[in-house]
Amino acid sequence: MLTAMYHLGLLFPILALFSTSPVSAADYNKTYIYADHCRDIVPESVATTLFVQHNDQTSFEDGYFTGGAGLFQSSNSTVFAPPSVNFRTKSLHRTKKNGIFQIQATMSLYGAFQNRSQHYRRFNYHPKTIVEEATFSDLAGFWSESTGMVCLVGHGVFQNATGISRDLFAVVSLTFPRVSSLSTTWIIGTVKIFDHVDEHNNFGPISLLAYYAPKTYSFTKIPYANTSCSAVKIEDAPKLEMSPDIACAYFYRVFRINYTSSVDCTQGNCRSLNQTLGFTPRFLSLHGITCREDGNTKFYIRFSNSSNYQFHMPMIPERSLVGEGFWDPESNQLCLLACRVNKDNSLKDTHVGDCDIGLTLWFPEVMKLKERSSIVGRVWSIKNKEDVNYFDMASIYSLNDRYNMFHGLHYTYTEADSVRDSCSNGGHSSTELGDQRYPDLKFLGGGRLSLNMKNAKGKGQWGEANFLSIGNDVYGYDFEKMSAVRSSASLAGSTRSSDAANSSMNVAIGIHLWSHFDDDNHFEINELAAEGVYDSATGRICMKGCQYPKHTDGSSLDYDSIDCDILIHIQFAPVDEKAEVHLTGTITSTRNNKSDPFYFETVTISSNQMQRIGADRTVWRMNVEIIMVLVSLTFSCICIAMQIFHVKKQPRVLASVSITMLLALILGYTVPLVVNFEALFMKSRSGSILLRSGRWISTYEVILRMLSIIALFLSMRLLQLAWSARSSAGDSKDLWVQERRALKWCLPLCAAGALLTWLVSSNWEALIPYSGFVLDGFLLPQIIFNVAQRSKGRVLTPCFYIGIVAVRALPHLYDIYRARNYTAIDSTDIYGSGKWDFYSTAWDVIILCEGLLLAALIYLQQRFGSECLVPKRLRMYIYRYEEVPGVDI
Repeated sequence: MLTAMYHLGLLFPILALFSTSPVSAADYNKTYIYADHCRDIVPESVATTLFVQHNDQTSFEDGYFTGGAGLFQSSNSTVFAPPSVNFRTKSLHRTKKNGIFQIQATMSLYGAFQNRSQHYRRFNYHPKTIVEEATFSDLAGFWSESTGMVCLVGHGVFQNATGISRDLFAVVSLTFPRVSSLSTTWIIGTVKIFDHVDEHNNFGPISLLAYYAPKTYSFTKIPYANTSCSAVKIEDAPKLEMSPDIACAYFYRVFRINYTSSVDCTQGNCRSLNQTLGFTPRFLSLHGITCREDGNTKFYIRFSNSSNYQFHMPMIPERSLVGEGFWDPESNQLCLLACRVNKDNSLKDTHVGDCDIGLTLWFPEVMKLKERSSIVGRVWSIKNKEDVNYFDMASIYSLNDRYNMFHGLHYTYTEADSVRDSCSNGGHSSTELGDQRYPDLKFLGGGRLSLNMKNAKGKGQWGEANFLSIGNDVYGYDFEKMSAVRSSASLAGSTRSSDAANSSMNVAIGIHLWSHFDDDNHFEINELAAEGVYDSATGRICMKGCQYPKHTDGSSLDYDSIDCDILIHIQFAPVDEKAEVHLTGTITSTRNNKSDPFYFETVTISSNQMQRIGADRTVWRMNVEIIMVLVSLTFSCICIAMQIFHVKKQPRVLASVSITMLLALILGYTVPLVVNFEALFMKSRSGSILLRSGRWISTYEVILRMLSIIALFLSMRLLQLAWSARSSAGDSKDLWVQERRALKWCLPLCAAGALLTWLVSSNWEALIPYSGFVLDGFLLPQIIFNVAQRSKGRVLTPCFYIGIVAVRALPHLYDIYRARNYTAIDSTDIYGSGKWDFYSTAWDVIILCEGLLLAALIYLQQRFGSECLVPKRLRMYIYRYEEVPGVDI
């Protein structure tokens, strides 16, 4: 058997080698009929050696396509997301013809998504939902390096929105630019799709277009971008200093366009981008950004009327611009020159038009309630005002900035004083509240707080509150460290930030919603900026909020107007109370006219997952629990080591140690190690998201695993000694018979418990804490074994069985204490964690009694003999049965 497995192991690398080997041209002629479709585009050749795998130079994502009649529904202007195509090269092989490469690739074409939910389902938010998709996973053909032409053929599967699939055959022809520059910045191609059954029944031809962003690129518009930026006068606002390599990473985002910044717009004579694009966009997004070390940048811009057009959206020519730019270190801003994308009749005729649009972006140094964007800028027309395509300068502001708070950023409070009186009047006085203690918000700086929300109709959604500024400190969030970071201090003298007399401090937060109140894809509140006052004596926050309206087609709202008639009240629960809900509050529109388009019904908010409330006390408790865990596990190692020393001094008792007991002990240490073995080799982030002790917790986890391994090795050593002694004993056969009797009693109990646990929870992960319960009763097999073999004498040292029982019982005693003295905060239990054992008031009592009972029974057996536990009426029957020779149980 081992020999067969050895040869099978040798076979796997050989099979893997053949799986990446090139396919001969003869195979193509037989299977894919390459010559019939592609001989005039790229000549075929015989592959020789592997050139590269997963080549980015001949791959692209988020391309755009038109056509495909008979398969894909015709796209229209009302769809949420247009058709898109992805193409990925799996391998390139050299051939006998110089400059010709054999290529193997995959391609996926996605039909238009009619709404937001369909678009999200494509990216596995709802993997069971089906959208129109044609997938070709085995395309094969050739690429000419000299012409940039690629031709492939292969089979695939199409699946429509109803889940019905059909087999297809495709011929793909692509042209990659040989030299990449602004005028050759895209890939064009065609796809011919045939029915797999009848090759003559072809569907409508498909034309595709994709943005091309290779590593090698020739910049030609940098001087013009510099001239455009220099000619525009922009207010001298303080900007953050930023290196080009750091700045480049933050430009891939969505920006809101505000036309009211233009002088002409304020006078009611606004000329927007409508003349240029055919519609008035409310948002623009930057894609395909490539930055070089010298600061030069290439990109494309996509315009839309939805802020959700952020990721995985193709470049539609009539709604896009392409361009180049550079980072100016002197003015700390990005200067860009954008060019129109013109399309005559089809996508293959796409070409670069006039480069007459300028754009600049920078990082502001100061934030306010109405100016929360971490990146702002301007977009303008370079044409003369008399030109029909001229438009007035517009301001642009980045969206979704809840995490990107840069070093050196300041916050200026402008509206906190206006709500200070309402907060003091609306809450309870400190005399009414007595000695109740409320959270110190300093521990929430940079933290994320989950919110549950309900509107007046009772419909719920969930969101997230981010604490941007608390008092004089501004915070951000470091994704590498998975923790909050202090960015800088707020500007001195902006507004009073705290007052020792009334225990109040200024606070600024951002609220971001992730789901909908209604079923029509409309957010009642999308992103809400707020600032106000926190009174630590009453645990109450009063804030004024501002938001821009969510765009919906046909609405008469002025989308350049910001709504600041919003009042927010939040009440925290006292830190010393065990509260199920840690905060409650309301978001209210102060507009009296319900017909006002900005008016909304009052929204109630609550949260039971506070990541930094009471963090000072929680950190202290967690540190104490860490020490308790390490001490307990160290003591377990000592107890097992003492048993090893005991059996070495008295080797005659080794054969009487239950093998089943030792296996249960080993199982209890093995399961946690198997589940979290990766903590030995990679940084664990459990806990570090919660509080500022992430490094300490990660170090603790590694030490915990090391101690668990030591305890496991000691247990296995004890098992090895007991097994050897049992095998060499003169009455080994009788001992193994009694061992099987102990196993006969214990194994069904454990199996029944495991089955019951799984049936109740329907989750295999529930068996992990059950393994801890098995370890709690590890003495049961020894008790049964002692009774079966009429054991006398001290087989187990008291340090071993009493010590292990104490180690297993103490977490349950502590859990009873913790339940009465600490506020429940998710994911902070380290010692006595429900992840590894059963914890509740009932289970704590049961396991404590179980441990004491088993330890007492072992003591009585070793003091008075195992027969003392057997009633006299049963002794003659049991031991007479055991004296029968040859009995095999």
